[in-house]
Amino acid sequence: MVTYPLYDDYILRKKSGFTSKGMKKDPKYARSRENASEFGTVSRLCKNIRIALKEVLPKSNNLEVCNGLTTVMRKVMCCDDTAERGKRSLKNGFETAAGRALFTGYDFNPSGVFRAVFKGNSCFDTESSTLVFDPFETGEAFVFPEGANCAGLRMGALRFDFGSAECVFVLSDWSMYRLESSIAGTQLGIDAFPDGEGVLFYLLEISFFTEEEGSFIPYPKDSTKVVCVLGVL
Repeated sequence: MVTYPLYDDYILRKKSGFTSKGMKKDPKYARSRENASEFGTVSRLCKNIRIALKEVLPKSNNLEVCNGLTTVMRKVMCCDDTAERGKRSLKNGFETAAGRALFTGYDFNPSGVFRAVFKGNSCFDTESSTLVFDPFETGEAFVFPEGANCAGLRMGALRFDFGSAECVFVLSDWSMYRLESSIAGTQLGIDAFPDGEGVLFYLLEISFFTEEEGSFIPYPKDSTKVVCVLGVL
């Protein structure tokens, strides 16, 4: 029993509350066990994805990148309508139209949102796996951070197997656009991406540079970069 004071009286009550033994076996914690199991699976797979994308993800916003990815992936897992709670999977979640839609357009860097950085018009063609841009003035289309005078764009493709956690990631070459330039229209794509098992994600990276004497120096604050999901196949 537990005794504690309350105003001018003493209260005597039976001990209760959370215990590790209760967490493992008590029926009233069944939902907690289900959530813990699914969250552990999501966290592990998100870590594998971040490792696969380490070349493009910003380093300065690491905690926000981690938390944001885990949050959206948890929502994708909840789209699994075939497995029971506690056993739902990201593999099943991405097989649904709702799961793919949740991740399409996702910005890995919350400080570098695609639509806040690029003001022009673009369209990702799923059949040809190309990103097509309408003509634009570079200085008007991109929101440049102070000191940068060039925007670099490249596409990435990640094939991730949510069963085995095996992955393949490739990147295109950089396409560089100087601050004072007019672009008649352009497109980005990935050539010769290998076949395999898993979900295929197409990504766009936008990074800023300073051009000096023909060399492109990366902008020192990588929190300005954009890494967004163009399509999920």
